[in-house]
Amino acid sequence: METTPAAVVLAAGRSRRLGRPKALIGVNGRPLVAWIHQRLLAAGCEVMVVVNPDIADDVRAVLPGVLIAVNDNPDAGRTRSLQLGLLALTEHLGRSPQRLVMAPVDRPGWTEEMLVTLLSSSQSAALAHNGRRGHPVVLDAPAIERVLAARPDASLRALVDFSPVEVHAPWLHLNIDTEDDVSALNENEAALATCFPQGEGI
Repeated sequence: METTPAAVVLAAGRSRRLGRPKALIGVNGRPLVAWIHQRLLAAGCEVMVVVNPDIADDVRAVLPGVLIAVNDNPDAGRTRSLQLGLLALTEHLGRSPQRLVMAPVDRPGWTEEMLVTLLSSSQSAALAHNGRRGHPVVLDAPAIERVLAARPDASLRALVDFSPVEVHAPWLHLNIDTEDDVSALNENEAALATCFPQGEGI
C-alpha cells in the first residue's frame, strides 16, 4: 500500500497580469515556489514542479535537485499542467500515484499543518475556510484516472468533486495575480508570520 503522497506544484503560467514569474516572487527572503516546495516536502510528499520553459533554469537554481516537468504550452490549460506533472511523477516513481496533492504556486495562504489535515482525508478534498473551498487539494486514485483521461482544457472542478476540509485559514484565498497582491502580502505581518515564518517581506 502506498504510504507517501505525491504532489504537483503548478507554476507554468505566463503571469501576464503580474508581468513577472509568480514562482520567483520573493516573500520573506525566499521565492514562492521554494515556500510551497518546502511545505510539501515537510509533509512527506514526493514533489514535482511544473514550469514553463522560461523559468525552468531559474527554478532549478533556487531549488537544487528539484524534480521538474516542463509545460511547453501552458496556455493549453491548468489541467494539462497537472497531467504533465502526474505523468512525470509516474515515470519517476515507477508507478502511478494513488493520492496526489495539487498546489498552485500563486495560492500560498496555507501552512504545513493545514496540509497534514488535508491529507487525513481518504477521498478527494480541498482545504476550506468558512465553507469556501480553496487550495491545495488532494485527489484520490479514481480522480487521478479521470484527470489523466480528460481533455487538457477541461475544468478540474468539473472532473473532481472535492469535499471541503475546514481549517482556520484567513489567507487561504489569497491569490497572487498583480503587483498590488504582492505588496499587500508583504505588508501583511500576520499572514507573513503564519504562512512565511522567517525574515521580513521583500
